[in-house]
Amino acid sequence: MFNTPPKKEKTMTIKQTPVGSLPRSPELQSAYAAFDEGNLKKAELDKIIDSEIKDVVTNYEKIDGNPIITTGEVEKPNFLTYFLEKGFIKLGKPNQEGRKGFTIEFEGHHAREMAVLQKEQTPFKFAHYGDEWISTLKKYSNKPFKATVIAPSAVSLIYKDEIDGYSKEQFVNDLVNECVTDVKKCIASGAAEVGMDMTEATYAIKVDPTGGVLKSMVGLIDAVCEKLSPEEINKVTLHTCFGADNFTNHNYSNFQDVYPALLKSKIKNFHLPFASLGEGKFEEVLKCIKDNLNGKFVYLGFVSHLAKDVETPKRIAERIVLAKEHLGFIPGVSECCGYSPFCNDLTTTREWAFEKIKTRTEGAKLAAQQLGL
Repeated sequence: MFNTPPKKEKTMTIKQTPVGSLPRSPELQSAYAAFDEGNLKKAELDKIIDSEIKDVVTNYEKIDGNPIITTGEVEKPNFLTYFLEKGFIKLGKPNQEGRKGFTIEFEGHHAREMAVLQKEQTPFKFAHYGDEWISTLKKYSNKPFKATVIAPSAVSLIYKDEIDGYSKEQFVNDLVNECVTDVKKCIASGAAEVGMDMTEATYAIKVDPTGGVLKSMVGLIDAVCEKLSPEEINKVTLHTCFGADNFTNHNYSNFQDVYPALLKSKIKNFHLPFASLGEGKFEEVLKCIKDNLNGKFVYLGFVSHLAKDVETPKRIAERIVLAKEHLGFIPGVSECCGYSPFCNDLTTTREWAFEKIKTRTEGAKLAAQQLGL
């Protein structure tokens, strides 16, 4: 008679996700600038992008314990207006008068001005979607991947003035449909997760401290959710942050205003900054999240995109354990923000970003050991 071998207990791992954007090489940054100025053909730019995605995927594959990868968004001129035919956004001087488009000011250091929708661009439709280069990623890797899209609230900012024959109401209806299409195309491509970027949520409080603008932005997120199935919504992770561009941020608005407003939305999974808010605020941040969570799941940025020094796995593990103690569950692990949301940022390198990602995975492993997983 044979003895039945004891069943092996299932081992749990801590969930991890990357933010999305990684620094583009100087060659690719130059190529984007040349393309924007009409001095480089699209076919030539595409060759460089293909090579860049291969490099990103190769570097992800080298990191032991990293469960999910991205294209690094190197195929996008930026995370914010990739959906336009030419979404390149130049660096501008801060606090300039006479700007036509919605402008994000980065702490008096520089500014990014968005394009303004023109009548000839109506009815509004995306020129590019988040799944456009997924086939290239899949050519170089079989690992689960995360696709990234922009939130409808950010897209809404390109409608500046009333357009004759095309009302704001018509535009909002079109943009919601396009954002739904963006998410669905990414899921259809095989994405294990779709990151929806809503960095403008924190900037909204800076623009309107009453919270009215933020509330209307959350309404657009909910309008997209209403056109997605429960299974599709479960694949979406809503991310916000306080900006990341040329090692500056656009503000440090009160997370106590922003986080509760976002957590009331119909989104089920969130990705929120933590480490970049400062050690002295950790317990306050965790209490704010716990008090407003309502059964939602959160990834927290245990790695700061604004800290030039690479955190140690030990420090990251300490932050994860602290979060578990306060939240009552183990949150997902990530970085606070993208490492290079705009293609013309020369202040960071891909090598540095991957050092951060590597130490994130090592910190998650160490925390799992300490928590007995």
